[in-house]
Amino acid sequence: MRAAAALGALRPALVAEVERLLGRPEAASFLARLDVHFLDIYEPMEALYGSGHDVDVLVDRLVRLALAAAADRPPDLRELDRRREVDQHWYQRARMVGYVCYVDRFCGTLAELPNRLDYLAELGVTFLHLMPVLRPRDGENDGGYAVADYRAIDPRLGTMAELEKLARVLRARGISLCIDVVLNHTAKEHEWARRWLAGDPAYADFYTAFPDRTMPDAYERSIAPVFPDRAPGSFTWFDEANGGAGGWVWTTFWSYQWDLNYTNPNVFRP
Repeated sequence: MRAAAALGALRPALVAEVERLLGRPEAASFLARLDVHFLDIYEPMEALYGSGHDVDVLVDRLVRLALAAAADRPPDLRELDRRREVDQHWYQRARMVGYVCYVDRFCGTLAELPNRLDYLAELGVTFLHLMPVLRPRDGENDGGYAVADYRAIDPRLGTMAELEKLARVLRARGISLCIDVVLNHTAKEHEWARRWLAGDPAYADFYTAFPDRTMPDAYERSIAPVFPDRAPGSFTWFDEANGGAGGWVWTTFWSYQWDLNYTNPNVFRP
């Protein structure tokens, strides 16, 4: 079985690095998770990318990304991870009461939100879901879903440091934090889109553009438009695409939201 062989090759090469980065007890936990979930990682990657890419290399890359993230995890979140490993269905418990809001409409800014937690606690809230807070494109942005920068907060709402502080305050109050991370598309102003248009080879095939209507017409026979009145169709013509020759860019929602091309595994790690 290819997955078993791949794990057999990867795991011994990782042990020393995992122990160095995480310490011995945490390393044992990380490697146990790898053993349990490796098949669920490897087989989908093989099905999606096996015909054109070295799946072992792709999976090795993803596992090492996960290791780096685990090493950066602060102690309080590591403790939370351990509790949730024991209670894997924590989010389905009757004690979990969710509250969804837009920050600006609820309290104005992230800095102000901690002052409203008594109200949420009175309601019994244990799970706070904030609608999009990442920095969107200027102007029309689909309610914040046209993300221009995944590493920054909408300046009208606050800063990343304020979001991190809010997360800590919420954890101290027993409230889990959830935010929307938009993965289907980016704003056309996003750095990845700009570099794709500029022909940067590192961002080749991050988005999809067709030189004529043959493929868009074929797709649209089975794709229902999301906003038929204001954004009919799922493709938008841009003169800059295809190296300046022009092309129909895949834009499922709005013309300023460009669909990421997940047939390219590099999208997972730009």
